Amino acid sequence: MERLKSQSFKPAKVAMTSDLPLGSGLGSSASFCVAIAAALLALSDPIESITLGENELKLVNEWVFEGEKIIHGKPSGIDNTVSSFVGSMTMFKSGELAHMKPTTPLKMLITNTKVGRNTKALVGGVSERASRYPDAMSSVFTAVDSISKEMSTIIQSPAPDDISVTAKDEKIEELMEMNQGVLQCMGVNHASSKVLQTTLKV
Repeated sequence: MERLKSQSFKPAKVAMTSDLPLGSGLGSSASFCVAIAAALLALSDPIESITLGENELKLVNEWVFEGEKIIHGKPSGIDNTVSSFVGSMTMFKSGELAHMKPTTPLKMLITNTKVGRNTKALVGGVSERASRYPDAMSSVFTAVDSISKEMSTIIQSPAPDDISVTAKDEKIEELMEMNQGVLQCMGVNHASSKVLQTTLKV
């Protein structure tokens, strides 16, 4: 971070295009901040070519997190971490991250529900709910932690044959359904997500 602090940058305007829909929970703001932070890092040393190794990615991630704070207030750090370390699956908890190594391809379908959301407002809503119902929300957060750990174990467990792969997919699906319920408890889920999930099953 000191590397960028020592630079003297003039005010500038940045124009960019993106295929990610805004306000849809797909991390568009974090992706934008990653592009800006990486560009500034490259600009800090124009003579040498910049290779984004582990240390550089950590530096980009730190700056992106600061950008996310400006946009969202009190972000969890998940979006900026996933966007910075793109290309790998990440286990994230309270600023600590570990790269997971899936043993089989993970099939995912991401669909735009066209339901806009304000991340800053949603985060604030979770905090308010936790203040009103501290014991209940503590249990909810514990459930999130348990589901995440269970998912990490399953994703990284070996599946030597088709039957094992199918059983693995079914467990992942079940855990994702459970997670949707937990998000509902937090007040950050939307009915369209459940409708879409049911439709895809049929």
